[in-house]
Amino acid sequence: MRNNLHSVIVSAPSGAGKSSLIRALLKTEQGLEFSISTTTRRPRPTEVDGVHYYFVSDEVFDGMTARDEFLEWALVHQNRYGTAKKEVDRIHCMGKIPIFDVDVQGARSLKACIEGGVFIFVIPPSPLILQKRLRNRQTESEEALRVRIRNMAVELQEYRNFDYLIVNDDFDRAVADFKSVLRAERCRTGRMESFIREWEDACDNSFGKADSV
Repeated sequence: MRNNLHSVIVSAPSGAGKSSLIRALLKTEQGLEFSISTTTRRPRPTEVDGVHYYFVSDEVFDGMTARDEFLEWALVHQNRYGTAKKEVDRIHCMGKIPIFDVDVQGARSLKACIEGGVFIFVIPPSPLILQKRLRNRQTESEEALRVRIRNMAVELQEYRNFDYLIVNDDFDRAVADFKSVLRAERCRTGRMESFIREWEDACDNSFGKADSV
């Protein structure tokens, strides 16, 4: 697989299913690596530090902010989330493409500092289904749910800042749509320039050898 993508940024209203989609992609798209965000939020029962998030205290987050260690950070639902520069460097050193799971504020900030990224917005089929999914997770207090639902309409208006919209109605179809987006982006003319240069150099070398015979 030709890794000519620089980064993939995925955002959605809470409960739209973006994290599940990303996990499904990581199982088959070997060139991708999940960019782990840093957060002051407390871990949910099934979450593991260093796998789902880097969970830190407010004091640690303050220090990272003061030392300019974040590409971006934002206050989301009364907690802070950030993308650490060293996390992105870790992924690039592996020769892989970082895939970011961020809120709409984070996506907006990353668009300002990451060139050539693919920005994908995941939406549920309807507001009622989104509310049902949030309640069925049973990971939030009633007050936290109300905050997320109030913010839902505002977050949805951010769709204009993204390159692609994926409706997560049927999960398998949404995964297939996601893969189609990545496949199309890899074939975009602007991303194939290095391949074309390699091809032209190979032609020059071949013709040069033929002329010398």
